[in-house]
Amino acid sequence: MDYYIHYTPGRMRIQTPVLQDNPVRAEEFEDYFKRIDGIVSVRTNSTTGSALFYFDEKKINCEQIIGILESHDYFSLVRAETSDQFVEQATEKILGVAGKALLDFPMGGED
Repeated sequence: MDYYIHYTPGRMRIQTPVLQDNPVRAEEFEDYFKRIDGIVSVRTNSTTGSALFYFDEKKINCEQIIGILESHDYFSLVRAETSDQFVEQATEKILGVAGKALLDFPMGGED
């Protein structure tokens, strides 16, 4: 997955290849977003390329944060996968593997 986003009121997690395996860029990212009014906290993980935001929705909203992310080329909403899409794709993979296993399962009763 290149880009991922999950939002609940006051909390947003993103994944972006821009931060992945780039601890210097992740630190710069955190420093920048911590200075924005309304951002309560931001934590990055450069191994996974994720960032977790907690924010005050009375001062800034999810759409505004996404706008800032996109304007600095940190994120692409049109290329992002949501948690619902992720769960759907994972479920399809699991069902596919389970279906194949059932088809390959030896049936008893052969004489």
